[in-house]
Parts: sequence; structure tokens; C-alpha cells
Amino acid sequence: MPWEAATLLSLRLDFCIQAETAGCNFSDLCRKFGISREIGYKWLRRYRENGITALQDRSRQPHSSPGRSSPSLEQAVIDLRLKYPAWGPRKLRALLKDHTAEPLPSISTVCRILKRHGMIESKEPEPVYPVVGRFERGSPNELWQMDLKAAVRLPNGHKIYPVGLLDDHSRYLLGLWMIPGCRESLVIDCWIKAAQLHGLPESTLTDHGVQFRNEDHVSSAFRVYLWACGVEHTQGRVKHPQTQGKIERLWGTLKRELLSRREYRDLLSWQSSFDDWREQYNNIRPHQELGDEPPASRYRKSDRPYIEPDRNYRSDYPGSKACQVHPKGEIFFNGRSITIGRGYAGWRVEVRPISAGCWHVYFRDRFVKELVFGSEN
Repeated sequence: MPWEAATLLSLRLDFCIQAETAGCNFSDLCRKFGISREIGYKWLRRYRENGITALQDRSRQPHSSPGRSSPSLEQAVIDLRLKYPAWGPRKLRALLKDHTAEPLPSISTVCRILKRHGMIESKEPEPVYPVVGRFERGSPNELWQMDLKAAVRLPNGHKIYPVGLLDDHSRYLLGLWMIPGCRESLVIDCWIKAAQLHGLPESTLTDHGVQFRNEDHVSSAFRVYLWACGVEHTQGRVKHPQTQGKIERLWGTLKRELLSRREYRDLLSWQSSFDDWREQYNNIRPHQELGDEPPASRYRKSDRPYIEPDRNYRSDYPGSKACQVHPKGEIFFNGRSITIGRGYAGWRVEVRPISAGCWHVYFRDRFVKELVFGSEN
């Protein structure tokens, strides 16, 4: 009869006792237990040498592992993991080249080292939305991605908001701020800080948050400011975060590596922590899509410097009339108050004659609105 896992030890003991009986036919006994003569002699020998305890299964772990990583290499992996606790085997392996003179181990080897020392976290859950095709601009500053994350609540109950700005091509984190509210002016100030430091992009991509919203052809203050700087403003599809996939991925990384591990009492402490994390993200942290190189290896500043736009700009279009946009988004023209849009408040627009009774409103070189009057005054 074959061995049964539930009574393995008792079957082996029964076999050995019967084998020790005088006049036992060993071959018939092996056939009865469904084992070969070689296996039968092995268990009988162990039983005679060490008794019943020798009939238990022995560990199959080898006495030595010649290919096992050296203690110094394992320690280097452990030290890096302690320094960057949210980073996985791939990123840690990319950093090992600067921390050991030994040949780099495989990613799976680094993973096994972490598992041996209980330093592997559970895998991230799969995204609940379908995967879409990726895109990447061909050079730095062709496209910046900007977004706000859900509010962080301070111990005193006040809400503060993380704001991020990312270069699409290099994944370079151009800016990471914690702001005391989500007003348009605060978000524009963040964009200006990045432009002052890195120069101007060709375009900036956002979602349809209230700070960036453009509905019924009435532009937001954010979009108008970018236009004044000669920068396009594009927006992803509504309820389609995949369009801003790179900065959405950044939020996941920020939450895992910083937001879920830290808690500060005021905005300044959060901002200081953001500054340190941004430096690490740009210059140290390996990025899988960049061949495990940090974003700084792929980014360069724009050759278009930021210049504060003139709010009273006027072109040389013949016969045009300049109008100041009031806080409610209105201009006074031809004896009437005409709504242009709150996003233009504080800027000057031009009303250009087109034909008798027809005028076009322009902001810089961008058409805003057509005005038609019954008669020319």
C-alpha cells in the first residue's frame, strides 16, 4: 500500500517493525506498502540507527548555498531599504551600483533578500479603471501636467492642498507645493514660480477642476494668464484621469512615500517636507519608464524665459479700441456693459472693427467674442 500523508510516520514505523520480524520476506513487505526495496532499506537503516525520530521527513534545505549573496551585499540592500522604505527591489537595485563594488544582483535576488528579512510590503492593488494607451512628449517643456490633490487636514481642522507640476517628457517634478486654499490665484502663483525657475513650456495640461474650468467659452483666470504668457492650456476628458496619468501616478507615489508616513502640525512643516521629497524624487529615485534613471537625467530648462505679461498690452490693429475688463468680467463699449468672462478681469482686451455694426473682441491674438449692433454709433 502507498504512503498516506496523514499517517506517514505510523506507516513507516509499522513497516520497520514488520521488517525486523524473523522470517519476513522483505520484497513482499515492500510490495505490500507500495514502495521500492531501495526506499524500504533507507527507512529501515534510519530506524536501526536513530529510532522512531529518524522516520520523520528531513529538511531539504542545502547545508550550504555557494551562490547566496554576500553578507555585505545583503547589508547594502537592507540599508537602502531602511533609507527608502517605500521603494521596491527594482529601484533599490538601481541604487546598489553606488553602494557596493560587487556585481549587481538581479531584481529577483534583491526581492529574496528583502523577503528573508521581512522587509517586503504587499503589492499595490490593481487599478479599477481600464488601462489606456500611454503618450509621451518628445522633449522637455513641450507639455507640463498640473493638478491638485485632495485636501490634507491639519490638527486644528484647517484644510491645505497639495499642488503638483510635472514635465511630461522627463517626469521631472517642476514644483510641489502645499497651499492654504484652492483659489485660482494661489494655483496661478504656483505655476508662475515654476515658470520663473524653469522657463516657459509650450503647453500645460490640467483636468476640469474649478481652478482650471472653461465652460461655455468663458475662460478661467488660469487659462487667460497662460495665454498672456504665450502658453497653451489643454484639458483632459471629463472624468477621465488617465489623460493626466503621469501626475496621477505621482500622487500615488507621494501618498505611499510621504503623506501616509508623515503628519505635521502646520503648512510650513509640510512644505519643508515636500521640498526634501521633491529633491529625492528628481535626483535620486530611479524611474522605471526612464530606464531606472532619475528624472533629472532627462530634464533641461526651457529656452523661453518667463517674463511678467503686461496687463495693458495693446496691438497696432487699425481702428481698435482698448477696453478694461472689470472684476465681474464685463467691458463697457458702445454705451453698453458686455460680458466677456471673469477670467479676463483685470486685463485689457481690444475691440476690433470688422464691418458696419460688427466688432470682434480679442485678447492678445485670440478671438474672444463677436459684437453686433443694429447701427454704428
